[in-house]
Amino acid sequence: MKYRLQSMLSAIAPTLSLMAIGLFIIVSPVNADYRQHPSAVAVIKTLVDKHNFSVAQVNAVLQQAETEQRILDSMTNAAEKTKTWTAYRSSFLSTFRVTKGAEFLVKHKSTFDQVEQEYGVPREIITAILGVETNYGGYTGKTRVLNALSTLAFEHPRRSRFFTSELIEYIVLCREQQWDASEQLGSYAGAMGMSQFMPSNYRRLAVDGDGDGDINLFEPVDAIHSIANYFIHHGWENGQPVTSRIAVRQNFDVALIGRGLKPNHSVARLAEGGFYPQDKMPPLIKARVIRFNDADGDEFWFGYQNFYAISRYNPRSKYAMAVYQLSLAIEKQAKDNSQVSS
Repeated sequence: MKYRLQSMLSAIAPTLSLMAIGLFIIVSPVNADYRQHPSAVAVIKTLVDKHNFSVAQVNAVLQQAETEQRILDSMTNAAEKTKTWTAYRSSFLSTFRVTKGAEFLVKHKSTFDQVEQEYGVPREIITAILGVETNYGGYTGKTRVLNALSTLAFEHPRRSRFFTSELIEYIVLCREQQWDASEQLGSYAGAMGMSQFMPSNYRRLAVDGDGDGDINLFEPVDAIHSIANYFIHHGWENGQPVTSRIAVRQNFDVALIGRGLKPNHSVARLAEGGFYPQDKMPPLIKARVIRFNDADGDEFWFGYQNFYAISRYNPRSKYAMAVYQLSLAIEKQAKDNSQVSS
């Protein structure tokens, strides 16, 4: 029996070894040495010509980058693409996120008081962003940012232009922040910190909220200020609505739904097409019809300018709506907690 078992193991050992090798290749990052990639020429030239790097400095960074297949897989299987609205909403409007969000509001009340006065962006919206993005800083990502941006810049043709630009911004940011480019961790798309800013946003829109001379998005004060600044940059309108649930007539004008999230028609024009807000709205305010298809039936909403501003964080209607609805749930929980404590 012992001999038979040994014989069987000997027979299958080569197969097991090949499987192990294959598993290693699939799961483990692969050193790519992107210095030799045809698209690296533009990256090197831009950093040398526009940002005063030497060729050797850029090559030293690109040489450290590794290709990660899981990054490409994550881009393909993003929740916004694969989950229904009901499933997507449930995953973000969890009891944990609502409870922790209400606690976060209380813990950082003085910062939010200052930010609301300076920027006019509601604290609940900022908190919801932090909840959706990183569980209020609990998880900011474990992917090497250099690997993420290099993999997507050089191995993801459809989004190559965007991620090539972000790779360049990242290398410049590392010099500005005196970071080792190979050590920074973030999301599979290269976003960093509690607020999950891409490198270009980190360089241009991040704010030193605590005035210590250092912009650190891994700390809450700077992250809160920076998110508010991000929204202002993208057209947040203080005191204006975000969205309204709408009723539709049976023969509504499908052509008015269209693509994109930027408000494109007045509420009056949309009413002519069979879309009626359940909240009273000025007839000239612009909106976009948002339609969620689900097993439970379709939902129709108006997205106003502030909905569009939220969507600049992630240009998917599910994301923007989840953030907004989480903000409402956090606001309610905070008020309930306040009433209980009083």
